[in-house]
Amino acid sequence: MKKYKDLGIRISIEGLPVTNAKLRGIKDGFDRALKTLMELKAMGCKDIGLAMTVSGDNVKDLVTLFRLAHNLNIELATAAVHNSYYFHKFDNEIPNKKEVIDEFLKLINELFCSNRIKDWYRAYFNYGIINYIWGRPRLLPCEMGFDAFFLDPYGNVRPCNVMDEIMGNLHKKSFEEIWNSEQAEKVRQKVKNCDQRCWMIGSVAHQMKKYIWKPTWWIIKHKFFKRPICILGS
Repeated sequence: MKKYKDLGIRISIEGLPVTNAKLRGIKDGFDRALKTLMELKAMGCKDIGLAMTVSGDNVKDLVTLFRLAHNLNIELATAAVHNSYYFHKFDNEIPNKKEVIDEFLKLINELFCSNRIKDWYRAYFNYGIINYIWGRPRLLPCEMGFDAFFLDPYGNVRPCNVMDEIMGNLHKKSFEEIWNSEQAEKVRQKVKNCDQRCWMIGSVAHQMKKYIWKPTWWIIKHKFFKRPICILGS
């Protein structure tokens, strides 16, 4: 990190110390995560933060964790539990949806109170998580495999970390060969027909920039015009 200080680093935790220890089973895991981030910060790394995957078991820590990150001047990335071959999980479910959504709404209000424009767009991203939890279609189209990809630890170029599809392997072909191959086109067609509705930062951040007018109009309506955020609508 001394050499590549512009890299973005997010350390996954599941909540505050007690919750994190319970869900991750790592002794002092929360303290170790914070210590790592503080060491990176002392080295001059700026794009650092925590990442929290929210479920019904840890949602009560969400807003407090955001405030902690805000006070430490580090980022907090959020997600909701998903099902995927990569996560080795297909039974993830949030039974207490209303409770979880209420906490995300509190987080959105906190983000709107920020003076950073970036946080206003994060509010939109978190609204997309609410949308996902509620079972509605994505707010923005998924174009993974078209303008972004996921590289797994074995050199496989995949459209994302949810679909168990491979475009090619970097040990066998160059990226250009893989990206422009017939196999890649077949995978892209499967992406077009995917019904997973995933809403994770890796597949959303670039779409928010590409379709910038959509989150911008949402921000104008709900932050500046004070229009209430409706769970079942926009």
